[in-house]
Amino acid sequence: MNETTAQLLPGPGAVDPAGAAAVLRHARDVLVVGHVRPDADAAGSAIALATALRRAGTPATVAFGGPDQVPDTVAVLDRDGIVVPAAEAPADPDLLVCCDTSARRRLGDLSDRLDRARSSLAIDHHASFTGFATHHLVDPVAPATVTLVRRVLAELGAGIDPVIARALFAGLYTDTGGFRWGGADAMRLGAELVDAGAEPRELLRELSGTRPFGWLAAQATVLAGARSEPDAACGAGLVWAVVDACTATRYRDETVTIVGELLATAGDGVAALLTETAADAWSVSLRGTGAPDLSRVATALGGGGHPAAAGFERTGTRDEILAALRAGLAA
Repeated sequence: MNETTAQLLPGPGAVDPAGAAAVLRHARDVLVVGHVRPDADAAGSAIALATALRRAGTPATVAFGGPDQVPDTVAVLDRDGIVVPAAEAPADPDLLVCCDTSARRRLGDLSDRLDRARSSLAIDHHASFTGFATHHLVDPVAPATVTLVRRVLAELGAGIDPVIARALFAGLYTDTGGFRWGGADAMRLGAELVDAGAEPRELLRELSGTRPFGWLAAQATVLAGARSEPDAACGAGLVWAVVDACTATRYRDETVTIVGELLATAGDGVAALLTETAADAWSVSLRGTGAPDLSRVATALGGGGHPAAAGFERTGTRDEILAALRAGLAA
């Protein structure tokens, strides 16, 4: 993302990449975190930034506020072993950096670090960002948070070695849908990272991981239970499916792929995957074309995201969650 196309979010504490770099330079030690259930953009941003800080001599650690075990597809980015469990994260860091996190609640078990840290910096690209940090670098038109981290690293004068390149490429590739969006800037950055040692073929194989044979039957069961509601979302349509708690626990890393399968059948409508995380507790992933604005829908339901990709967490029965979603899509 070039400076000329950036649309940095203003407000108290707003900084540009140079300002974010200045905040980082003055930190004695840094705890870098991402949102709960981190995806490749959250993990890649955090790992790349913390790795560069360590290379420059600043003590830096990465942690996520849940679940306790980082998904295998994210753990492959942690080549230097800088990710620690939330329980082992520094209790009172000098600087807390929150990557790809739109709201305090998305920090999960690490949200208390906002109160304990001397200062905080949020680096994010969600339009639903809530301004919870001391400083923030937020660009809603950036295709991925890693693009903002790359600009900060440039301001720091940090070199891009293969470990950092892998982490940045993972977030860029996944959040642009395999470079389906993000434009020429995203492709140029991708080329830069490949030149720096990202090795896409190996990296993407590791991110995709291997799946147990039993997943074929589990996926078939979930998809067989999918439902289509052509009149929902003001006539755009809604396709939804449910992953029960047992399946979600057994195949956690695999279930996230199902929403893409649903979207492929939704046309110009909305795809929703309801994942049961506990009794009467749900994580809902939404995908669409940008109309309706899923960021608006998810924010109203306690979550956030982007116009074409968003999500929320909510308690209630399955039918209550669906009723709330239908109402949100109709508003």
